[in-house]
Amino acid sequence: TGCSTGIGRALAVEYAARGHSVFATARRPEVLADIVTGPNVIALTLNVNSADSIAAAIEKVIAMAGRIDILVNNAGYGQMGPVLDVTAEQVRAQFETNIVGAIEMMKAVAPHMIAAKRGRIVNIGSISGVLTTPFAGIYCASKAALHSISEAARMELAPFGIDVVIVQ
Repeated sequence: TGCSTGIGRALAVEYAARGHSVFATARRPEVLADIVTGPNVIALTLNVNSADSIAAAIEKVIAMAGRIDILVNNAGYGQMGPVLDVTAEQVRAQFETNIVGAIEMMKAVAPHMIAAKRGRIVNIGSISGVLTTPFAGIYCASKAALHSISEAARMELAPFGIDVVIVQ
């Protein structure tokens, strides 16, 4: 998820270069046109804040590939500013994308991985989830929450052959 820029984009390009089938996702998949360089990279529309969008993307991946081996939960953004200046709406939006979106993606792929008795979920956290910085408190809190959720999911999904990894 979140392949339009940064880490998500770089991972999609690298996985493709290593010969893996990659379903690169973005809210606006046209921004991925330059990385769709061969048959092993497919651009899909995905908004992790929309249950319908998640369901449609997972359905397409399963229809095309038959399985999901790895989910890289990278979609997110950083709400910056002093904690006292951030509105409740901004806090909700930050957590909706960085936490709820990641959880919903894990819930969408887990049944397919459980059926296969294997899989890996990689949640892109941040050192900011462990080392809080001023003027980024809301972002840091969302990443700290992602770290905790990833640890719980790691323990809960291990018996099903699913690894959950958090990247800081």
